[in-house]
Amino acid sequence: MRFLKSTQRKAVVPLLLLSTAGWSQAIPDSTVLDWGRGSFPKEKTDEIYQLKLNGFYRFFSTHLLMDQPYGLDPNSGAVLDNRTLFIGDDSQLPNLWLNVSGRPTRKASWGFDLFMFQFMDGNVNSTYGSGQVAQTARPTVWDPLPGVRLGNNMSLNLGMNLYGSYLTEVGTFNVRMGGIHWYSMSDLTMATFQGYNRFTLTERNPWDPIGNRLGVRYQQMFQNGDVYQDTRWGERALQGIIVDGINLPGDLNVSAFFGKTELNGGFLTIPNNTYGGMITHMYNDEDVIKFNTINNTTWQDSLNEMQLGFNVHTFEWDANYEYFRAHVEAGIGRFRRDGEDYPWGEAINAKITTKRNVLPIPIEVQYYRVSPYVVNNNAIFWNASFAEFQNVNQTSVSTQGSAVLTPFASSVTMLGQMTNNRTGVNLNTAFKVGDFNIGLGYGISREIQAIQSRVTFSHFVNQLTRSRFWRWTFPSNVGPYGNYSKVYRDAFQLVNLTDDSLGVTVTPKYFNQFEVHAKYRTKLAYRNFYAFFLGRYYTVQPEFSFLPQFNGEPYLRLYSSELEMFYELSESFIINSYLGYERNIGNYDTELNGNTLRPLNQNGWGVGVGFDVSLGSNAGLFFRHRWFSFEDTSFELDAFSGQESSLELKVFF
Repeated sequence: MRFLKSTQRKAVVPLLLLSTAGWSQAIPDSTVLDWGRGSFPKEKTDEIYQLKLNGFYRFFSTHLLMDQPYGLDPNSGAVLDNRTLFIGDDSQLPNLWLNVSGRPTRKASWGFDLFMFQFMDGNVNSTYGSGQVAQTARPTVWDPLPGVRLGNNMSLNLGMNLYGSYLTEVGTFNVRMGGIHWYSMSDLTMATFQGYNRFTLTERNPWDPIGNRLGVRYQQMFQNGDVYQDTRWGERALQGIIVDGINLPGDLNVSAFFGKTELNGGFLTIPNNTYGGMITHMYNDEDVIKFNTINNTTWQDSLNEMQLGFNVHTFEWDANYEYFRAHVEAGIGRFRRDGEDYPWGEAINAKITTKRNVLPIPIEVQYYRVSPYVVNNNAIFWNASFAEFQNVNQTSVSTQGSAVLTPFASSVTMLGQMTNNRTGVNLNTAFKVGDFNIGLGYGISREIQAIQSRVTFSHFVNQLTRSRFWRWTFPSNVGPYGNYSKVYRDAFQLVNLTDDSLGVTVTPKYFNQFEVHAKYRTKLAYRNFYAFFLGRYYTVQPEFSFLPQFNGEPYLRLYSSELEMFYELSESFIINSYLGYERNIGNYDTELNGNTLRPLNQNGWGVGVGFDVSLGSNAGLFFRHRWFSFEDTSFELDAFSGQESSLELKVFF
């Protein structure tokens, strides 16, 4: 426009004004229109508007080389390929993730994300036509959404979210609506298990951050006993609406929510929802009293006549004293299903932590008791009592199987992880001896009622390698003998007990757990060297035992030891190594092999090497290679060995 001659401008101005007649607001009178330089004055409005874009790119690939075939499914006869190259991550974290957010005013903001996958099936053909995609399935220009598209695995992950904040005379109210939000209340109502950070760092999690210095993560584990986690750590996914009231009269904070959780997500029109909230009162500047409630209602039929769900209500108290800190949560809950009348049951989780002015080392004592009638898959305790109906319609069965939400059997869990129908006591401590930081934990628990004669346990050594045998899906009753179930980044094994009475379970099971996490740091050639040892030793037996039994009395004896070492050659290059060994033994009151007439007798080991390379701020390259082996001498088909390499390139922006 600026290049028009003066004689032409007179003809253009009416056209311009005519074209703007449909706008909701014309050019302000205070604005001077200069055809050569634009509109003036160029003043910033009173409203602030920020548009942000961030995210990450993650390339992840694994190469698996098996020494012999391994049966994946006894029904179909499927076996694991001897050589597999997988580009992508079966933990379902995408290759590219974009977070877009905006703040149109000081009181409101919005955000959404986009994730993108690109799968290759190994067929080298033309993209369209007679190759991978039929010409008839190709999207058209005038209707591009249907059909098969390149890069078609692109969608929302957490959805579109709206946030609002309102300051009033009685307090501040925050509102979150729309897609998935990360939310928690308490251990017995809504939260995820955080544990005592007893895990290895050799194999990275998809959500692990990358800072300006690679060694920070290993330094955090040594000094603090934990590492930095993202915003999802300890939280639950909730889709719906959340309203928070902060700094209300009487030193009260309130929170209420309504929507869907992992338990009842999906797209069915049949009502299924979860609702609840909490009221918090703070006193003495740091002590807290809370009331928490979570409730679920689900209909099993389109006529809304068959209803099931649960209710959990708890009171929580957290107080700090001169010699100890107390955290107690207690309440009641029930499971509801039409046609069956279940009673209310108790739920208790109490922790007392001593301080160093009482004992040389701090000790945390935990007592818990969760009734078999308290069911809540949104809490940190697993359901081992009822087979829950799930009215969930997934958009893709391959990306979200129902096995993720199915109840576990009587499970051997990590220390601090609870299940219902169980009561027990845990002791935990952490102390320093010379250059060693040591964490110890010991627990004793028992079932409240003898409900089922099954036990499940995980294999910690080569845990992720084993879980990657079943890519992307979460099948149940798989493996050579149909006794494995794949869950998120794990595959647990089911063992049947045989000391029942005509098919009726008569003996409640007792559990002993001992864990040690020893961390060591020194200097080698003026460079940081870290060594972390993690040992887990569990037993399951029919009678109470104060100490783990190492004879033939326990149903199961599960031992695993893992040693990992990291050497910081420079701030931008770290080499690492891994050594793990596990031993799992069953007695003759567990299921026997029909050929050998012996119970499970397992040995497994893993040896790994790798390196971390810094590629600059918020960018890194990570390589791991592992040799692994596993065999059950009683169940001869349950055996595998081989090598696995993984390469990860991750860039945050």
